[in-house]
Order: sequence, then structure tokens, then C-alpha cells
Amino acid sequence: MEIIYKHTSQEEADFTLNSILDISSDGFWDWDAITGYVARSHGWFRMLGYDVDIFKNDVFTWEDIIHVDDYDRVMQHFESYINAEISKYQIEYRCKKFDDSYLWIEDSGKIVRKSDDGKVLRMIGVHKNIDEIKKTKDMLLQQNKLLSTDKATLENLVKERTEELNQINKKLYEQIKKAEHTASHDSLTGLYNRRMFESLLEREMHRAKRYTYPLSIIFFDIDDFKKINDVHGHKVGDEVLIDIAVLVQNCIRNSDIIARWGGEEFILILPETNLQDAKDKAETIRETIANEIFPNSIHLTCSFGASLLLKTDTIDTLFKRCDDLLYKAKELGKNNVQEG
Repeated sequence: MEIIYKHTSQEEADFTLNSILDISSDGFWDWDAITGYVARSHGWFRMLGYDVDIFKNDVFTWEDIIHVDDYDRVMQHFESYINAEISKYQIEYRCKKFDDSYLWIEDSGKIVRKSDDGKVLRMIGVHKNIDEIKKTKDMLLQQNKLLSTDKATLENLVKERTEELNQINKKLYEQIKKAEHTASHDSLTGLYNRRMFESLLEREMHRAKRYTYPLSIIFFDIDDFKKINDVHGHKVGDEVLIDIAVLVQNCIRNSDIIARWGGEEFILILPETNLQDAKDKAETIRETIANEIFPNSIHLTCSFGASLLLKTDTIDTLFKRCDDLLYKAKELGKNNVQEG
């Protein structure tokens, strides 16, 4: 039996289509490459277990939930399609769900509008849940391996080793997580360390250039911090550094990134932030620190440099410009913000 839908208006047709997308178990998406806005169907959120209003409507939402082991492969495939190096966009990878587990999805998309000069304007696609298919394939592969071994011997071995392996895996996982955190975070403040910051900055610069979004960084340090250590001792100095880390984190967005660069120096990445907004944020942080009373009734100030990423910038040129601005702030009497 063939069902034919008759619509009295385009508005009614659009409503019918949107209703179908909302009840579908698959996740439909629609990317406006000019504004960066990404519309997603309710099915996309249901599939991954998120509330509809938990994410921004941009591409970063998608990028941030891709499994770290799949990320580079997915980005390479996406860019190859955008740059017309391949004719079809279809790839399988894992996405992070609300409960921190991962779901295998098949991502298919198509460019539906380009400018006269060939620039991508709009792309639509669908995320299809293939998790059960993947698990079934893995199970069948495992069963085939088991059938090729002596069943009785294997059963005895599994019974004897299962609990031992579970304990070993648990300890190994804990050790890996601890080692990863130690390698990427400052032991005193809990902020990202310099090594991790440079890796994150490289990623954010790549994103900003790919999607033509503004990106700014702020570099600051504590004025006359040596005097605090000399007068009050290094223990108090450490407490001051910890307090500043907390103060700054309360001044920034979840999408912003802060790290301890070294000693009394701190640095921030502000995605999707122009230079004026970066300067305003630096002023807010400067005033917050200047008005705070630290341990031993200490009052202190900080000097700031704020820079906007340019098209020709590398990590070294961007950081040097910001570092020069910080020292300019020092030369102009400290406790101020210089931008450029």
C-alpha cells in the first residue's frame, strides 16, 4: 500500500519533515559553514543521552565528543571531503555519551550548497547508531577465535585467570589515568602544565583557522612575586599561586583554557574571542586579583598581555607577541593590560 502525503503549504511540509526528524532514532545535523551554526535533531541528543540544551549549536560540540583515538582520522576524512579530495563523506567512529561511555556511529553527509567560487556554504548529514552491529561483529570474531582452540583448556584457563586479569586491568587503568594527569597538569595548582598547554593551543589554532573564528590568548604574571616569597616564605607563596588559579577559573568560561606556564606566570586560551573581548576579560581578572586579600593579608597585582591570532601566526610568533606585551605592561608601571 502506498501512502501519499498532501500538503497545503510549504510551511506544513516543513513541519511534517521536522516532525519526522524529531522522532527518528538517528541523529540528523545541518551545518551552516558561513555562520558556524549546526542544527541537530532531537534524535541526535537522544541517541547520545544528552539534554537538547546542554551544548552550543556549533561544530566544536561534535569535535569534543569524538573519541581521542578516532579524532585525527575523522578530521582528515572531513577535510578531504570539504576540499573535494574525495567524493563521499561516510565514516565510522566513536562518540562520547552523557554517561561517559562511547557509542559507535556511522556519520554520512553531503554538501548541499556552495558559493560561485566553490566555497562550502551548507552541509547536511546523519549520525546512525551502529553500536550493536559493531559489538555483534566483534563477538563473532571472538567466537571464531575461541572455536579454533581447545574448548576445555580454554574454559579452565578463563576461569582461573578472569579475576586476576580484572584486578590487573583495574590497577593498570588507575595507573594510566594517574600518569596521564601527572604528565598534563601542574602538581601545585592542578592547572594544565606548559607541555599540555602547547598541545591544546596548537589544536585551538588549527580549529580557529579551519572555521575562521577569532582566537585570543592572555599571558600574565604576578608583580613582585619574589618579595612575597622572601618576606612570607615559599609556603605562603604556593598558597597565593593556588588561590590565583581558583580566582581566574571563576572568571572564565568552560570553553576557555588556563595553564600555569611556570613560576608565577599563567596563560589562557580564549576560543571564539576577539581582541577587545580578550582585553576586557584580562581587565576583569586583573581587578579581581587586585581586590583580593591573600594569605597573611597580602595584596598583590598582576601585569597582562593579550594577543589575537593572525592568519600568519605560528605558536612561537603568537606567544612572542603576547610575551612582549606583558613586558611592556611591566615597563609601564605594572598592574595593567596591554593588547595587540
